[in-house]
Amino acid sequence: MPSPSDVPSGPVFFTDSSPPSRRWRRSLFIAIVLVAALALIAPVYPLFGSIRPLIFGLPLSFAWVVLWLAVVFAALVWLYRSEH
Repeated sequence: MPSPSDVPSGPVFFTDSSPPSRRWRRSLFIAIVLVAALALIAPVYPLFGSIRPLIFGLPLSFAWVVLWLAVVFAALVWLYRSEH
């Protein structure tokens, strides 16, 4: 059983022994996720919060959310494939 000092107290994205390429890839992924999160909250989202125009039959506000969901999914696939 691990001692309490061995258990991390928060999220662990990489360790001290992680190679620089892995640190770079994970840092880029974290940056993409943060940009997507900021794009989906104020003050950016209200710029795209209208019903018109329609994009592929979706209102602009919904298409904006779907776009960022696709960007984060693509980044997650890229991260997975680059590490395995």
